[in-house]
Amino acid sequence: MRRRGLITATIALAATSGAAAKGWPTPAAGDSASGGPEILFTFDDGPNLKTTPLVLDTLARHHIHAVFFLVGEMAENKNPRVPALIHRILREGHVIATHTMKHKDLCRVSEAAAERDLDEGRAAVEQAAGVPTAWLERMLAERHLAHFHWDLDPQEWKHGNAARTVKYVTGELGHAYGRNVLLLHDIKQATVKALPQILDWIDAENARREKSRKKPIRIVQAPALAIEQLPRGLGAWLKDATAGARALPDAIASVLP
Repeated sequence: MRRRGLITATIALAATSGAAAKGWPTPAAGDSASGGPEILFTFDDGPNLKTTPLVLDTLARHHIHAVFFLVGEMAENKNPRVPALIHRILREGHVIATHTMKHKDLCRVSEAAAERDLDEGRAAVEQAAGVPTAWLERMLAERHLAHFHWDLDPQEWKHGNAARTVKYVTGELGHAYGRNVLLLHDIKQATVKALPQILDWIDAENARREKSRKKPIRIVQAPALAIEQLPRGLGAWLKDATAGARALPDAIASVLP
């Protein structure tokens, strides 16, 4: 099912070490499609009524579509503003995914507890969003889910320092050469403060790169990444079908009297 940029969704499990240290896939979201540095923005642990709207405002100003990994117990908050916020995430073209029910470290709990956290989290997010979460490891495979990893983790969730977050991200991107998945947290004030600075730096850096004829830093749009993850050939078919659907009204109008 596709809805406003949501084609499929994923699970990201809690961890504090880097992808390479865990033996996770690198790069996390595949190779660069542009041949130059790329970045995908992802946000964990929301939604939060105070901070998530500010993150959405910043992304909208820069025309960026990200992936939001929602925690089930946050998504099923009884505050009536929460469903509206989740639907805003979808309406503005972002991808929604599940980050389990209670954000437990699934490697440190019993198998039964891990299964419960996965199932309850998925159900809560799907109920709140009104869309399935199936973006394509024994328990995950049984649920047709897959890990979605990251490459860059400024750990702003731990230190709460926006300046440190900006320094880390821009420093890494300054010498990046492939695709990078950036892990941020839309429930943290450090993220809210750092995000505009990071995006402004990318704009300025790309202006510098244009003058020196270096490849720009490309921001990967989450819906485009979702299409990449589809089985071979299906993504191209969807693009053609979408283009055809958009052209249909003009085609009909051209033959009407």
